[in-house]
Amino acid sequence: MNRLFAFAWLVAIGSNGAEHYSQEFPYQGAVILAGAAYSVFVFRRQLLGLVFFKDYLLVLSMFVLPLLLMLLSDRSFDRGAYTSQIALPLVFVVASALAVQADLDRTLAVAAFVIVAVGAVLNLYELLVSNNTWSIAPGRSGGFYVNPNVSSEALLGYGLIFLTARASKIRIVDLILMALVIVGVFATFSRAGILASLVLLPAAALIRVQREYVTRVVVGAVAISLLACAFFSYVVRDLDLSKDATKRIESLLEVGGVGDYREDRGHAASEALELIGEYPVFGAGFRIYEMSEGPHNMFLAMMVDYGIGGLIVYLVVIIRLILIARRADRSLSRTVLAFVAWLVIFSFASHNMLDHSATIPFMGFALARAFQIEFLRKESQFETLISQKTIPYGY
Repeated sequence: MNRLFAFAWLVAIGSNGAEHYSQEFPYQGAVILAGAAYSVFVFRRQLLGLVFFKDYLLVLSMFVLPLLLMLLSDRSFDRGAYTSQIALPLVFVVASALAVQADLDRTLAVAAFVIVAVGAVLNLYELLVSNNTWSIAPGRSGGFYVNPNVSSEALLGYGLIFLTARASKIRIVDLILMALVIVGVFATFSRAGILASLVLLPAAALIRVQREYVTRVVVGAVAISLLACAFFSYVVRDLDLSKDATKRIESLLEVGGVGDYREDRGHAASEALELIGEYPVFGAGFRIYEMSEGPHNMFLAMMVDYGIGGLIVYLVVIIRLILIARRADRSLSRTVLAFVAWLVIFSFASHNMLDHSATIPFMGFALARAFQIEFLRKESQFETLISQKTIPYGY
């Protein structure tokens, strides 16, 4: 029963299918609430353990604080804004509860593969068959995620979950997954997504394998690169691309995808910096939604909303996860490290890293692995003290 629930819940949330079909009936809210109720009933002991993990509480507070600011703000928010914000910590809690269960690792990996497959197929359908069936960006694919940038973040994030959750040996299914991610992300024409996938997918494969399998990974990476080049050439040569998509391809080819970010994002960043200058210490108090366009940078977004303190907390979470991962073997640390790399890269291109239910499970998985690392470390320390008969009073 737990396996069926974990698979169905993660696919519904991770693929963004529940939200897509929530126009007439709130399927997304029903799935999230059902998941929260099930987790509290079935996994209450594990959740209680997570509550006493200070890094977990720190991240959870990042989801709860916006709710408090909304309640204290002089601006009125509709019911949808409140329910959407409440959904985020619930998704985080449910995902972390599922990830703590060792017997669900395989189920979650299969669900991640299904999410990537569904997202890639929908993106290819939008690109090759019917433009903008779901996506709001002209000529770019987003699938059920609607926003192409979110689609690239989700496909790569769940691809990393699959790659880091499996055993060391790289198999054909891993190469298929990587190909799906590359093709699906390319269809979004997200520059950050394309560049991140070319870096993080090979890195995730290399960090997972033993030394004798490195050659296999390199060969697989070359094969995936050739597939990406072939797909890229076909799209550029044979499809009538939109102005937006063409601009992004030219950006990737001519300036590596980042050279014209100053022109594209400069105005938004300047507007954010003005707000930061007015409220440098405590932030503008959830005023980012008053901007004409978000800053497209998570570090700036944290300062806009919470001031220098918000930025420090965000950086502390990242640094703490890196330090925790360094204390563990690769079976646990690779998911944490992959998440940190994913978070940092996309934080330079997006201000919505804490706003999308579809990608929040990745954060829950990473914190669950960090919790397991700390639990095993303390258990090892306790066993050492017992063997030395030097247990301090009150330990």
